[in-house]
Amino acid sequence: MSFRSLTVSLLLFLCSASVFGQEPTRDQVKCYITWDDLYFYAGFKADWPDVQGTHNKPNADVLGDDVVSVYIQTDDASRSRVNGSCFVMSVSVAGGAQFCQGTDSGTFEPKTVYSFKYGAAVQGTLNNSDDVDEGFSVEMAIPWQLLETATPQLGSIMRFNVVVRRHGAKPGEFVSLSPEVRSEEDILNPSKWSRMVFATYSFGAVTPSSDKVVCAKTLVRPPLINGIVESAEWSKNWMFTMDLPMPEGFVYEAKYPIPRLTFTHYFYWYQADPRRNVPTSHVTFPDGSSQLQDFPLTGIGPWFSSDRVEWHKRELSDIAGAGIDVVLPIYWGDKGCRSTWSAKGLDCMVSALRELEAEGKPFPRVAMFFDTTAMQLAYGAKPNLRDEEVKRTFYG
Repeated sequence: MSFRSLTVSLLLFLCSASVFGQEPTRDQVKCYITWDDLYFYAGFKADWPDVQGTHNKPNADVLGDDVVSVYIQTDDASRSRVNGSCFVMSVSVAGGAQFCQGTDSGTFEPKTVYSFKYGAAVQGTLNNSDDVDEGFSVEMAIPWQLLETATPQLGSIMRFNVVVRRHGAKPGEFVSLSPEVRSEEDILNPSKWSRMVFATYSFGAVTPSSDKVVCAKTLVRPPLINGIVESAEWSKNWMFTMDLPMPEGFVYEAKYPIPRLTFTHYFYWYQADPRRNVPTSHVTFPDGSSQLQDFPLTGIGPWFSSDRVEWHKRELSDIAGAGIDVVLPIYWGDKGCRSTWSAKGLDCMVSALRELEAEGKPFPRVAMFFDTTAMQLAYGAKPNLRDEEVKRTFYG
C-alpha cells in the first residue's frame, strides 16, 4: 500500500467511525414544573451563548438582566387584565429575584417578601462577551401561602405562563410559553396565558404550543432549590421546552454536543523481531539494556513490533479499556522512517482498528501527531518552516 493510499484509508476509517460532524442542536429553554402541599416548583435550563446580569439581591428589579419570569393566576377565570389573584416571580441569572402581585389597576406591584426560595447558576462566565457560554439554569419554589391560595386539588386549573428575556432587550422582545402572548400588553392579559392542570402524574412532556401544561405532584422528595437543574431531581415527565431565537446581529455558529475526551500519545516505533531485515528499534540499547520506561506484561519478543496487527489490537484494546478516547500516533514522515516503520505501522494500525470494529470490540478514535523531528532528519538540521521549499516538504 502506498503512503497516499494509506492516508486515505486511515481518513476513511475515521469518517466511518463517526469522528467528524454532529447534527446541530437548537437553542432551547427546558422547563420543569411540579408541586407539593407547601410549594409550587419551577426549574429552567437554558442554552444561552452570552449570559449577562448585574442584580444579585432578593426583592430587586431584575429587568435588564437575562431573566426568567413565571406568571400564575390562581384560578382559571378568563380575565383580560391582571388583578390580585395574579402573581409573577422573576429570577435573574446573576442571583437577584423579584416577586410581584397584580393590582386592581391591571398592573403588577413588587412585594417585599422572603418566604420564596430560588437559585441561579451559570454554565460559563457571567458578563463576559468574549467567550461563548453553554447557558444558565434557574430554580424557584413559591409557597402557596404567598400566592394567597390553598394547596391545589387534583384536577385544579390555574392560568400560567413563562416569559424569558435577554439582557438589553427592548420592550416586547421576549420568548413566551403561550403563543398568544406577543406583546407587553399581552403579558398583562391572563386570558392569553396557558393553563396549568394539577395532577399526580404526567405521562410525558408537552409542546409550547399546547393550551395546557400538566403539573405533576412530586411524590418522593421535592427538588433542592440551589440553581442547578439535575435530572435526578427534575423528572423528564415534568418538562416542556421553549425554542429561543438568536438575537439580531449576533454571530453564533450552530451548537454541537461537545463530549469531554481523553487523549494519549501512541508511540508505535517499536521493532523487536530480530528475524526481520530491518534493525530492532526503541527496545534495547546496544549493550542490551532496555530503552523502555515501562516493561510490557507480555514481555519483549518478536511479537512486540508495530508491523504486527495483533500488537496494535492488544495495545488499542488496552487503551480503550483504560477509558482513553483518542490516540495520537507519533508519525515521523522522513524517507528513512517511512521505509522502515512509520508508514507500515499505520497500515497495521488501520487493519487492527478495522478488525476491532468488525468484532464489536471497543477501540479508541484516532487523531494526528506529526513529529517535526522528521523534518530535521530529512534536512540534516532544523529547517526554516517559512521557506517555501520546506513548506512543500512539510505539507507533502
